[in-house]
Amino acid sequence: MTSTELSQTSGPRPSQRDASIDILRGLALITITINHITGFTDRMHMVGMQFPTLTLWGFSSAAEIFFLLSGYLVGAVYFSADKRPSVAQFAAKVWPRAGKLYVYNLVLFLALLPLCLGSDDLARLSFYAWFIQRGPASVIDFLTLYVQPYCLEILVTYMVLLATAPAFALLLRLQPIVAIAASLGLYWFAHEHAWFNIIGGSPVGDWRWNFNPASWQLVFFGALAAGRYRLLARMERRAEANWHWLVPPILLFAGLTILFLAQDWFSFQVLYQSKIRIGPVRVVHALSVCWLIMSILWVWPRLQRTWPMRQCAVIGSNSLQTFVVSVALSYAAGFIWIEYLPNHGAYIALCMASALALGLFAKLYMQAKTTRG
Repeated sequence: MTSTELSQTSGPRPSQRDASIDILRGLALITITINHITGFTDRMHMVGMQFPTLTLWGFSSAAEIFFLLSGYLVGAVYFSADKRPSVAQFAAKVWPRAGKLYVYNLVLFLALLPLCLGSDDLARLSFYAWFIQRGPASVIDFLTLYVQPYCLEILVTYMVLLATAPAFALLLRLQPIVAIAASLGLYWFAHEHAWFNIIGGSPVGDWRWNFNPASWQLVFFGALAAGRYRLLARMERRAEANWHWLVPPILLFAGLTILFLAQDWFSFQVLYQSKIRIGPVRVVHALSVCWLIMSILWVWPRLQRTWPMRQCAVIGSNSLQTFVVSVALSYAAGFIWIEYLPNHGAYIALCMASALALGLFAKLYMQAKTTRG
């Protein structure tokens, strides 16, 4: 789902929207990498401030943005209303991708195992200890999606949503309003009933999946529907070079940020921000982040051509490969920090080095793909 693929399906206009999607997805992948490293260091009781990402000042993390944009591109590339593909054609696109993700997930699982064998703390924090203690037979638990290590659970939920997307696409094609209503109804039920989740996931907490597919499907399938009808293209045409367009997203984002920070200021907690069931507050915050950042890129399109934004676009344009590498980088950084450099300065350096390494991989991967093509 590269911006090149998207532009090939969106008619003659070489849309800047494609670049803005990849830029935002690249920013999300960098944030995910840093947040995963922070997940290791915080649970090892690191002293010092976390590396500054939007997660520090908002209700949502980068995972929600990743699902939103990926769902949108699946709808725009593989199920565009303009092209009118059949559901069978759509399934023929997304099912192989889900299968590829399953293989990537397995390779990643095996590649990370040596690091966890070399660090008891890393194995404990990543839940690899479950597999190490039970021996080779426990791999079946992973292959059946029953247990997932830290960072890989998001891939499993995404895999499930890709695999079930044709069912939603069928309903979306027959009756869009009913499809959206069914997605909302399933989301509401899953959010209101915590037990309505798949058994397994990480071997801690309530023994349910960390990303409940019945809840997260709303973000992915809702974005898929928006992609099918090119919602972002319409928004971009209205926003381009019109700074007034920035006022609503700025106000919404600022209001949510103040509300988030006020929880510490006045010692209260906002309800409906669960990550497992992706509470409505998280959904709205993720949408506000996407709306604001993309609006900035639409209003001032020259920003998209700056070096940092172009590097983010390269990372975001091959999200499957870069996400897998981001997880490997997070584990490697966690291993180094836990075993050799457990201090705040090393944490900051490892976050920056991992982001740079992710960008370097994305650039080399893009060059290799261009050469092969």
